[in-house]
Amino acid sequence: MLEVALILLALSSMSSLGLELIPEQLSSISKTALTGLGVCFLNLISLPIIAFLLCRIFGLSPAISLGIFLCACSGGGASAGLFILKAKGAPGTGAVLLSLLNFTSLFTAPLLITLYSGSSFSEIGQSFSALPKLLGIGLLFFGLPLGIGLWIRRKQEEFSRKILPILLRISNISLGFSILYLGIKYGLEILEFGILIWIVLFLLIGISFTSGLYLFREKPEDRRSIGIVSGIRNLSLALLLAQEQSGDPKVLITILLYGFIMYLIAFPASVFWRRWKNVPI
Repeated sequence: MLEVALILLALSSMSSLGLELIPEQLSSISKTALTGLGVCFLNLISLPIIAFLLCRIFGLSPAISLGIFLCACSGGGASAGLFILKAKGAPGTGAVLLSLLNFTSLFTAPLLITLYSGSSFSEIGQSFSALPKLLGIGLLFFGLPLGIGLWIRRKQEEFSRKILPILLRISNISLGFSILYLGIKYGLEILEFGILIWIVLFLLIGISFTSGLYLFREKPEDRRSIGIVSGIRNLSLALLLAQEQSGDPKVLITILLYGFIMYLIAFPASVFWRRWKNVPI
């Protein structure tokens, strides 16, 4: 049931983002190259380093630390499309950055995990063994719905306006169900982890959602998109890498707990970014 809800969330979220793209936004996509480099640095280098340091400082167990590190390495979660719209971010910028992070993290995450685990680079092939599957998932649940939404917006604008509220409603229902399901099914296991993991996750996720504040030259609507895109991680990538690297149930539950807290924080983060207008640039 959880898998179905997350699939619906990804499909409806990315389709909604595609429906919001207009020609003016598409024409400005070429200007986001330098921004993309900064966002990749924040998401795929800085955030994993922060995650590593927080886990060491708070003395978390190796399995829990691995789960958190995997999430920090996995940028570009498809459900970010929903929260970009809620936060009144720039859909064009959000779509480009999501695509960039989603694709880049497929290659950087295995490298970072190899360094984290202390394995030699001769064993890196094991980390990349899931790459074909990940590329297929990215195309099916990320690129395809985004492209379909964009095509409908360009060819049937009136129809796109009618179905957008429906898709957003599906996204909200799927998200609410996912949070409720995670809380009920894994509640006892989550409580057994103790308070320290909650502190680390709230700190790490909070930092990721505020990353748009650190790119001072960007427009407010672009910085809203950056904050949301950075906060929503690619849990599918993290779970697949966890199965390849460890298979420890505690690692998998840690990733699910990350997702649970991430979605809880995403709502107030969207409200913060939607109301955020007057920060000096």
